[in-house]
Amino acid sequence: MGEKMTLKIEGMGCSKCSDKVTKALGSIDGISDVAVSLDDNAASFELAAPATRDQAVEAVEDAGYDVVA
Repeated sequence: MGEKMTLKIEGMGCSKCSDKVTKALGSIDGISDVAVSLDDNAASFELAAPATRDQAVEAVEDAGYDVVA
């Protein structure tokens, strides 16, 4: 079982944004149970090997959003 992780994200404003972040995180092997909240400006997910937090941050930033925490 993986580690529960939450990233605070800036720049999301609509359901298309949350879909984009969900897809970006979900495409990484080792990340599951992705839930994106526009109200909280955050994405929560389960992180397991071989995925790393850095990979998750990079995926969100590559999708066009800023990870702030």
